[in-house]
Parts: sequence; structure tokens; C-alpha cells
Amino acid sequence: MRDEIDSFPPTPFLHDTTTRNVIVTEAGAFSGIVDVDDLGFGDPRYPAALTLAVLTAQGGPAQYVSAWLRHAGLSDDRLFRMYVLIFLLDLMSEHGQVFNGNQRPSSPEDRAALQRAFDRGAARVRS
Repeated sequence: MRDEIDSFPPTPFLHDTTTRNVIVTEAGAFSGIVDVDDLGFGDPRYPAALTLAVLTAQGGPAQYVSAWLRHAGLSDDRLFRMYVLIFLLDLMSEHGQVFNGNQRPSSPEDRAALQRAFDRGAARVRS
């Protein structure tokens, strides 16, 4: 997929617009974004893939990312799913580690859930 990745112009995007950095109203409407101290460049779907990986790992509402992609006119294709796999690997590597001063609890069930999410994602990318 290297040629496809290399075909994206260096489009700037906020790289950490995950669910923890988005402000919503009590009614659930978008209100703002926090943690906007730096940018990423390339495929603007990258932060959506990070968000989907986190939601998948935590059992959150994946339709949030589907709506994000739809409203931005972006596609959920094999490359997007490869980005999700990369972020799932990142989450797997951090599992049970101290991160930003927070000890993340680890359990066999949580590790197995991450592995299942990765395996499902890998099967989707291969097909």
C-alpha cells in the first residue's frame, strides 16, 4: 500500500482528535476540540483510525467514526483499516504500561479482546 500512502499530499490535520479531546454538548452535538498543540501531515483519515482503534479496544460506539468519515467525505477502505491495525498494535504495546503517569490495568480478558480486535482487523485488510 506504499504507493497509495505516498500519493497523499502533505495535508495538515489535528492528529489527536480522539473522543477524549472532542467537546460535545449535553445533547451530544459537537462543540469544540482541545489538545491542538501540533499537527500531523498526510492522509487526514489517520486520526479517525486512531479513534476507531481506541473505540474498538474499549468497546465504544464505532458509529462515531463512521459518521466522522461520512461527514468529511472520507472512505473506509483497506488503507484506512491498515491505519486502524497500526494503532491497535500501538495500544497492545502500551497495555499494562505506565503512560502519562497513569498505570493501565491489564487482565487476560483485556489482552484477549485486543488480540481479537487485531485479528478481525487483519482479516479485513487481507480480504
